[in-house]
Amino acid sequence: MRFIPTLVHGVIDYIVGIVVIALPFVLGLQGATRMTLVALGVIAILYSLITDYELGAVRYLRVRFHLLLDIVFAVAMLALPSLLDFPPDLRWPNYLIGVAALVLVATTEIRATGTAEHNDNKEIIQ
Repeated sequence: MRFIPTLVHGVIDYIVGIVVIALPFVLGLQGATRMTLVALGVIAILYSLITDYELGAVRYLRVRFHLLLDIVFAVAMLALPSLLDFPPDLRWPNYLIGVAALVLVATTEIRATGTAEHNDNKEIIQ
């Protein structure tokens, strides 16, 4: 059941990227943990910028591939606390973001109105 428009998904993408970048600073995490979370947030923003949806700056990646990258992002968020030995009381934000990302992937519409993919199909019909 896909009901979240890609425009809403795009807004959430950028917000989540910023939150993941800020997370280690807010939680006081240092070293590899901080660098990994910042890198993951930057990567999420970068692949959002090149996705073929309403908020993509360079519409290159198809929405389906973007959603696959979101799954990789979610799995990384879920695995990082164990891989990087987060303090037990600071693991929940990663788990929350990871699960929310999986839910977002499962509920986002596949095609974005106004994207290159959508416009190509419209030109064929006319």
